[in-house]
Amino acid sequence: HNVLACCLLPSTSARHAYLERHGPPPPPRYIMSSSSRSTSKTSTSSMPPDGASCWLCLEDGPDDSGAPLVRDCSCRGHSGFAHLPCLVKYGNQMAEQALRKVEATGTVANMVDIFYKCPNCKQDYQNGILVEMKKANITFHKEKLMQPGADKISLAIESAELEKRLRNINGRNKNERDEGLKIVTKLLSISRELKQCDCLPIPMGAGMDEHIGDFFESCSDDHSLKRAKAFYEKARDAIVAWGGEYKLDRKGVDYKIKRVEAKLGGGSGNDRQVGKAAAVKLLQERYDYCVALGNDNDTITAGINLASVLHTSDHAIEAERLLDKLIVTSRRVHGSNHNQTQKCLSLLQAVKERWVILHSEQQWFEALKYKKNGKKCVIQGPIKEPRVTDEEKTITVPSGEVRPYKGTPVMFHGLKKAAHLNGKIGDVREFCQSADRYEVHLEDKGLKPVLAKHGNLKVLFDLPDPKKESS
Repeated sequence: HNVLACCLLPSTSARHAYLERHGPPPPPRYIMSSSSRSTSKTSTSSMPPDGASCWLCLEDGPDDSGAPLVRDCSCRGHSGFAHLPCLVKYGNQMAEQALRKVEATGTVANMVDIFYKCPNCKQDYQNGILVEMKKANITFHKEKLMQPGADKISLAIESAELEKRLRNINGRNKNERDEGLKIVTKLLSISRELKQCDCLPIPMGAGMDEHIGDFFESCSDDHSLKRAKAFYEKARDAIVAWGGEYKLDRKGVDYKIKRVEAKLGGGSGNDRQVGKAAAVKLLQERYDYCVALGNDNDTITAGINLASVLHTSDHAIEAERLLDKLIVTSRRVHGSNHNQTQKCLSLLQAVKERWVILHSEQQWFEALKYKKNGKKCVIQGPIKEPRVTDEEKTITVPSGEVRPYKGTPVMFHGLKKAAHLNGKIGDVREFCQSADRYEVHLEDKGLKPVLAKHGNLKVLFDLPDPKKESS
């Protein structure tokens, strides 16, 4: 039996009336919450504890210019604190030493890490400190050394900053789109200038083309999608010319080309499912590659990207298991207040939210817990866009009125003909209207997807410990 053939969202007269009045409710995992429960932070800079001093000048408290002790990396305890002017001075000194070594031996030096990484914990600076150190890096090449080629290094640094901004622009927003087009124009100008003096490495040029393609794809209209495809193809051709070292990068660009082609061709829901599966496979490969290399920082970054796609592809259990591991690793490597740790925590909070439809109202709610031995369910909502949890109400309803939505983890219970599945857990992937069943993909990969009645599924609020289950 092909369970995908009949899978549709619930459709009743009440739902149709609701949709006619309000339009389709947005997929819940894309709604941004505004609540006191948020764990995200805009700054993770640590306050110096008593006795802390600058690891460079060894002075405690502010320096003569009034600059305070700062730290925003992965150092712990009393280590890593410094005055920003001391960090800039140290970066300039190390950069000068590196350049002298280049002149003497011809050895290539990584000038970026000198300014961007903390020499103590070997991790990147963050937030305000990173911004200031980037400025210092540009100043070092532009104004202090004034050596031949320094302007080209500054152009390369500027292009990296422009690409970073471009990745955060939403092309559907007119104001942001206008800014994005200006950035694209500037990037293409930098690319031409660097190519003229043979100062544009193939990986750098391919990355620039891919990021420009990402921007045009976010704009969504057909003209922009065609431009996105052209830039993706240009990036792919450069990667192919460069060689096998960038195999995963080529796979990533190939996936984006297929995704754009599906959009231009008016891709069906099945095409979108195939696209999501391809994205999960690609990011899983990248994550496994980083794990094999033993680079914790890259592993955390790749893991966050994988967990995000797993979440939006309705693999909530797998996403939650992965994030639990990433949080442990990030706390060990970076500390609890680091941006990477906070990203993991914020994403885990979203993954752990259990989205349901209240059958009598056909509106979105968040299920919070069961009461009275599972006969009642406490829910919060209704959910509106943008979500403001403080404006929602918390009510208790009969559990039979609560219907899980795609991506909701559930547990089987009360099955008679398939009693061996009772207690097994999985994610709801679709609702099969013609059979009045939910399609559930089990965490146990050895079991096939199951079509089950609503009455045989319970929303799973807390995942069982896999170690206890295996024992």
